[in-house]
Amino acid sequence: MKNRIYILSIILTFLSVNIFAQNDKEEDYFNYERNYNDLLNSYYIQTNEKLLNEKFPLSQYASSPTGSASLVSDDVYQRRLKSIPSAVELTYNQQVRNHIIYYLDRMNKSVSVMLGLSKYYFPLFEDILDSYGVPTDLKYLVVIESAFNPKAVSRAGATGLWQFMYSTGRMYSLRENSVVDDRRDPIKSTEAAAKFLRDLYNIYNDWTLAIASYNCGPGNVNKAIKRSGGKTFWEIYDYLPQETRNYVPAFIAATYVMNFYNEHGITPAELSRPLALINDTVIVNKDVYFGQIAEMLKISEDEISELNPQYKMAYIPGSQDRYSLKLPFKYIDTYIELEDTISKHNLEKYRKEFIKNNNGDSNIYVTKTFYHKVKNRETWSSIARRYGVSVSSLRSWNKKIKRNKLSAGTMLLVKQKVAVEKEKIIDKDESENKSSFEQNEIVEANNSGNQIESSAVKKVNSERSHKAKQSAKTNTAKKDTPKQQSKVHSVKKGETLSSIAKKYGTTEQKIMKLNNMDKKSANKIKIGQKIKVK
Repeated sequence: MKNRIYILSIILTFLSVNIFAQNDKEEDYFNYERNYNDLLNSYYIQTNEKLLNEKFPLSQYASSPTGSASLVSDDVYQRRLKSIPSAVELTYNQQVRNHIIYYLDRMNKSVSVMLGLSKYYFPLFEDILDSYGVPTDLKYLVVIESAFNPKAVSRAGATGLWQFMYSTGRMYSLRENSVVDDRRDPIKSTEAAAKFLRDLYNIYNDWTLAIASYNCGPGNVNKAIKRSGGKTFWEIYDYLPQETRNYVPAFIAATYVMNFYNEHGITPAELSRPLALINDTVIVNKDVYFGQIAEMLKISEDEISELNPQYKMAYIPGSQDRYSLKLPFKYIDTYIELEDTISKHNLEKYRKEFIKNNNGDSNIYVTKTFYHKVKNRETWSSIARRYGVSVSSLRSWNKKIKRNKLSAGTMLLVKQKVAVEKEKIIDKDESENKSSFEQNEIVEANNSGNQIESSAVKKVNSERSHKAKQSAKTNTAKKDTPKQQSKVHSVKKGETLSSIAKKYGTTEQKIMKLNNMDKKSANKIKIGQKIKVK
């Protein structure tokens, strides 16, 4: 009897480890799919939407056209990987196989689109990587980092094609401020990635370890080397963070898929506008808004934004620093010739719109702190995903909990930023005559994620108070004015809150306020979702 219990406990332990490992792997898959789905909303992809949907039903994921990749033998995968000339050791094992099957069977439609995009990005990546002495096959890192989405943002805040964190980006001269984020610039971020990878290789003299440390940092790799006594990635594998254990196999799988897609019946999407052949870059010497450029050059503002993803606010402060502008080639000479005229065109109109769009948020954002009670089979990753925070942040808030496996019933501290309407805060402050605002408040939460509202949200300065009184006077004067009736809009494919606002002649902030949205939910509207507009 004792032997049976002992054997059963071993089996359960083994199963639980595999469950948690699977959850961590699914976290990687989730990030990949989210980045890819965001990519589909980009202007460039939307202009090819009809073409793509004719060839690839992108809303559906099916098995590979020629059959399941799981039916392909290990010998075939191993032989093909060996045939790829690469500076990185392309080891084949079960972990690599699992990632290959994931790309080919579950995401083969996205692979088709990325193959189409690679015609634009890969020549750019290869030139830059080669100029810094970095193997050009490291271009495949972008597949697993961002799915070719220059505006991709991870839960931890890593941004761009190469997913740089803020601190690492600054180390490699990538600017990030309220106007520009060079991490989203394809050229500058690739140059930074090449320098970073080269520096990591100089530490380890091994490209696989350089890739691993690109993901988790050299500190974690050094600890794994010290604890294991190993010198290669696979020798230190068990001592690395779970995400990094999946990262290198995912890179090897991406390398395989981008080379042998044909053998699995996948064809590159023939995107109608190969951007590399039709655009060029000019240095901007004047402050200019995208709207001014669009009006004067008769080009879509969305296209300008797509070509210049590094600019956050559709505005280039050209008089303040050395900023560049990428445009279709046919517009370059005209822009240079008319730069002064463009910068003055309807200037007051665009200046007001800029101030309104970027300072007109009707909400302020506060951090709410609450507790989550761990359920059976929940992991750090699944809980972090539920609340939209990073695993590292969740762990940092719960430093006393050292173990990787969470026990059911454990209480975890969680912090989230939430939007609070300024008007409500002002009203509460007026009635209670309070002047303090609690940035970190402890509230309780049940496991559905619904928070019990705290009564501590109270803050206003004298300026807001003055505005509230002025607003009250204005409202009194307008009592007899009939209220404008709100309409209900059903979200269509490709629509964003910005495009809906333009359609109804309103602003994103007003729609967010009317629908009690915060910025996070506003960025994730879904097809068919009902949204009130005025």
